[in-house]
Amino acid sequence: MTNVDELSDRYAPEAETPLIDTFVAALNAGDLDRLAGCFAEGAIVNDAGREIRGRKAIAAWAEREFLAHGGHITPTRMHPVSALGGDIVVEADLSGTLRHGPTTLVVTLTEGAIALLRLRA
Repeated sequence: MTNVDELSDRYAPEAETPLIDTFVAALNAGDLDRLAGCFAEGAIVNDAGREIRGRKAIAAWAEREFLAHGGHITPTRMHPVSALGGDIVVEADLSGTLRHGPTTLVVTLTEGAIALLRLRA
């Protein structure tokens, strides 16, 4: 897997990059326990307006909406929304039978975990 640090025009803070790398690796490997561990206890995934809340529901969503359709994500660029911190934008290519093509993930982190993940087509 390509480390998203190598793809960035501007680096995210060092503490945040490994978490996003771990999230992507867990998703691609189908490791739902490790994937769930990337999220805060009350985390939310917003997928095209649908909200999925909590680690268990997020793991079930990833399995149903991504893994069951042969999904794979390849980050192409990562950058913070601002130099002052806040959200991190991950541009990526998706492959799979349900979803494919370019996508953007907006990741909000809190205390070393993903608090909010918004998917944009």
